[in-house]
Amino acid sequence: MRDALQRLKVRLAPFESPYLRALSDGSFEREDFVETQIQFLHAVVYFSRPMAVLAARLPRAEQRLSLLDNVRDEHGGGDLSLSHERTFLTLLERLGMSLTEIDRRAQWPEVRAFNSTLQGVCAHDDTPTALAMLGVIEDLFSGISARIGRAIVERGWLRAEELTHYPTHELLDQSHAEGFYRCIEPLAAKDPRAAYQVEQGLELGAYIFLRLYEDLFRARKRRVAREVSGPHSLTDGWALPRNAK
Repeated sequence: MRDALQRLKVRLAPFESPYLRALSDGSFEREDFVETQIQFLHAVVYFSRPMAVLAARLPRAEQRLSLLDNVRDEHGGGDLSLSHERTFLTLLERLGMSLTEIDRRAQWPEVRAFNSTLQGVCAHDDTPTALAMLGVIEDLFSGISARIGRAIVERGWLRAEELTHYPTHELLDQSHAEGFYRCIEPLAAKDPRAAYQVEQGLELGAYIFLRLYEDLFRARKRRVAREVSGPHSLTDGWALPRNAK
């Protein structure tokens, strides 16, 4: 499994994406970057929910615990002021976006497609595939977080001490990825069918996550407001805090 993962990373070169290259070379305009980050908020707040669905499908308590620990981390370890939703909203506010402005933005189909894929795989696909998919997303986000955080500071958009969310994920998500990998590595080592399921999940997770960044970068000039507030999907139900200003 580790060999397949390494080959995948070499082949896809995840840190050479147009999104990260533009951040690094200074060609990514601040306003466009912030617009894509508003959309990425929807991925941040949704990520733990498919994970919780997958945890309920796992037969062994030790497997469920690994995922539930991850879900708890997403919620600030029980302190919602430290939840990933809150730290990302703080980042957007420090980049100059009020909650009211964020709420006015229509959700883009690129991030909805990403979230829907996560939910579909975690709810209905083979569990080794779903675990591998989530694991590689966490793995890649660790390195991506480091690069985005560094670029925000290098561009002068925020001071290092003002930066939130990304420094946490640079470290935390590598640990989370290892938790997923520990669940699937023994399965892949002893069963060719499971190994194939795991490789499918690694490929899918890397594909949808890197494609999300590629698509957000391509749409970075898009500005779409909506005439309603509250949830972008009534079935999903998530909305910004009621005290949005």
